[in-house]
Amino acid sequence: MSDLLVRAAVSDGAGDTEVRELTLPASVSRLRVESSAVCGTDVMLHQRGLRAPAVLGHHTIGRIDHLAPEDADALDLEVGTRVAVEEYVGCGSCAECAAGRYRLCAHVDLWTGGERVGMIPVSRASGLHGGNAEFMELGPRHVLHPLPEHLTVDEAAWTLPLANAVDWTLDAGGVGAGSRVAVIGPGYHGLSCVAAALAGGAETVIALGRRSSAGRLDLARRLGATAELNDETVVDLVREKYGPLDAVIDTIGAPQTMATAVQMLGRFGVLVIAGLSGGEAALDPTSIVRNLLTVRGVRGRSPQAVTRAIELLAAGTTGLERIPTHNVPLEQVGQSLRDMDQGRAPLTPHVVIDPWMRADPTASETTKETR
Repeated sequence: MSDLLVRAAVSDGAGDTEVRELTLPASVSRLRVESSAVCGTDVMLHQRGLRAPAVLGHHTIGRIDHLAPEDADALDLEVGTRVAVEEYVGCGSCAECAAGRYRLCAHVDLWTGGERVGMIPVSRASGLHGGNAEFMELGPRHVLHPLPEHLTVDEAAWTLPLANAVDWTLDAGGVGAGSRVAVIGPGYHGLSCVAAALAGGAETVIALGRRSSAGRLDLARRLGATAELNDETVVDLVREKYGPLDAVIDTIGAPQTMATAVQMLGRFGVLVIAGLSGGEAALDPTSIVRNLLTVRGVRGRSPQAVTRAIELLAAGTTGLERIPTHNVPLEQVGQSLRDMDQGRAPLTPHVVIDPWMRADPTASETTKETR
């Protein structure tokens, strides 16, 4: 068996990306990448967050193409299995890993200098440690979740953002049958939270966004939510039109959005802070105490949330198939991420890197090769 020459988009962490051919030894376990969905972390890493050049992409879907014997035993999966790849490759021996909280392992914790899939240096081993490539290297500690075959490529690409939303909305936020919930920010994760809340049985789901996000608020309506502008009148509007809320999922995490969220919550309400835009927030302690509010921060998701997300997608109950997908070939990864950083993102927040799409140098359109 010959080594593979693999096309990959290598990002330098300073705003530039180039497509290279990297060598993947034939003996190494590998995933044939199907898609690599883009989230805000990718945009940040591309512009200013990598310590060394790397293949970005940490919301990866693909099919196991080869397994070394030792990896097959550890992963307990067969070649040909379609999977979602979690970005957390824990050490496997610390207390957090032993408790199943591998997302908090120091080895992968960005706050303590750890690294994850999609930011491991290209100089290490094959260099193919992210989803923005035709193939990705696998090891015995990767966490892989089998996916149903009937999901389309675009539907499967929602697996990890929806899993985050399940963790944040249904688990941390306690959203369930009859709940009244608002989601601040109709972006990639915001729309996922809308879908999770509706799938969880919420009675009222309100998407809140700025006037510049009107198109994405329309996408939230397409999912079944109501939508309102998040301006200086939003607290009074929400209380008058919908009443006090049970939960607010803030995917922006700005001082003003958090302060607004507290004012919209009713007794025993929960504010889930899922975004981190920076700045010190002044939350009204009187409202928090009088209404017995809970303020919770969230990071990533539990493995159980991934399982639940896959079940929801498989059942076809999320509505996320109604959200358009913006596919990007490897050659356009750098420009796409720069555009997103500069506020020139496409209308749909579902931006997906397709390593098998080829950019046509003579036209503005792109073509997709046979998978």
